Amino acid sequence: MHVRFPSVRHPHTFYDVFGVVAAAVAIMALVLAVRYGEVIRLEMAVSIAVVFLWAGWAIERILSETTERSRRQRQRDWPWK
Repeated sequence: MHVRFPSVRHPHTFYDVFGVVAAAVAIMALVLAVRYGEVIRLEMAVSIAVVFLWAGWAIERILSETTERSRRQRQRDWPWK
């Protein structure tokens, strides 16, 4: 069985997005558990905003690739072509 790491640049599935977001949240929770200050909280808020913006972009990219792939598949399956 082939297992691959989640892709940040070229996400292909929901598991890529989920893996990156879960890892980011876990790292941020660990950082906040060890160091808790005003600057650290601000940095974590900015980091989580960036991660969620990336997740939105990744989901949009996955959905657009899926619709393109589906459209190409439908064109290949047309019987009158």
